[in-house]
Amino acid sequence: MKEKIVSIGFIIILFCFSGLFIIKKDESLSNVERRKLKTKDVLKKDFVNNLEDYLSDQFPMRNSLIQLNTFFERYLLQQKDSNDVYIKEEVLIEKNYPKNQESIKNFIKKINEINAKDLQNSEVYYAIIPDKSYFLEETKHLKMDFLSIYQQLKNELNLKEIPVRDLFTLEDYYQTDIHLRQEKYPKVVERLGSVLDFDYKPSTYETNHFYPFYGASYQKAPLFRNPESITYLTNETIKKAKAKHLEYGEQPIYETDKLNSMDAYNVFLGGPSALIEIENPEASNEKELIIFRDSFASSLTPLLISEYQKITLIDLRYISMNQIRERINFNNKEVLFLYSTLIVNNSHLLKN
Repeated sequence: MKEKIVSIGFIIILFCFSGLFIIKKDESLSNVERRKLKTKDVLKKDFVNNLEDYLSDQFPMRNSLIQLNTFFERYLLQQKDSNDVYIKEEVLIEKNYPKNQESIKNFIKKINEINAKDLQNSEVYYAIIPDKSYFLEETKHLKMDFLSIYQQLKNELNLKEIPVRDLFTLEDYYQTDIHLRQEKYPKVVERLGSVLDFDYKPSTYETNHFYPFYGASYQKAPLFRNPESITYLTNETIKKAKAKHLEYGEQPIYETDKLNSMDAYNVFLGGPSALIEIENPEASNEKELIIFRDSFASSLTPLLISEYQKITLIDLRYISMNQIRERINFNNKEVLFLYSTLIVNNSHLLKN
C-alpha cells in the first residue's frame, strides 16, 4: 500500500512539473547565476543534445532550489564555506586561498619588466587593494598571509607604493559582490592626491541608486537572501567626459543600460575593456594619468577625471604589452599600477 501511495505521489509531482514546463514562459537570462539560459530555440537546432541543458535551465523554481542547496550545505552540514564563499557580518566573501607564491613572483616580474622597458621617463607608483578575504579571521577561516604579500611587493617592486589597505573596512564592499562601493572611494582619491600632487576636494556628487543589484557572489548565497542597491556618483565634469574604448568606440562614463544586464557593476565604464582613453574637456591642466588596472579601477576612475586632462586605462587581462606599445606614449606621464590582491594571487590572467 505504501509503495502504491509513493508511486502515485511521484506521478502527481511529475505531472505538476510537466504542466509547469508547458505553461511557464522561458527565461532567457539569470541575474542570479549571471549567465544566459537555454531557451526552446536550442531544441530547434539540436533537440537530442540540447534537451538536458534546456530542462536544467528552465526547471521551475530553479533559483530557489539552487539557494536551498546552499542553505543545506551551510546550515545543516555546517560547512564553513559553500561554493568557496564565507559569510561574515552578512557579507559574502569569496575565498582567495592558498597564497600562490609563483603568481606573486610572476606579478612582480611583469610589473618590473614594464617599468624597466617602458616607464623610465615617467613617474611610476603602485597601489594594491585588498580583496574581502583580507577581513577574515585566521582562526576561523582559510586565509592568506596578506601582510607577507604586501611586504614582498614592497621589497621587490622597483616603484613607489601608495598604501591604501588601511583605508578600508569590510562595510566598504558590496555584500554580494567582490568590489568596493564607489561611494567609499573618495578617501582613496584623497590618498592618491597626496602622492600624485593634486589637491582633491570631494565635490557635491549627484547620487544615483539602482535596485536590485545581484553581485557576482549572489548565486552562492543562502536561501532567500535579498539583493542590494548599487550607487554611482556623477557631476558635470563626469557627465561631459567621454570614454573611448578600443573595442567599441566612444561611450559615456556611466553606461546605464548595463544596469539591467547580467552584471550591473558594468555601469562603471561599461565593464571589461582592454584599453580606454578618457578625456576631460573641462581640465584646468595638461596632466595625464595611465592606470594599469583590473575591474576595481572601473568605479574609482570616474572620481579622478576632474584632476586630469586625460586618463588612460590598460587592462592586461585583455591586451598584451606589445599591442599597448603600438598605441600609447608613456613619456612624461604619471603611471599607476592599481590592482586587487585577487590579481596578485592569480597573475597568470595578465598577458605578457
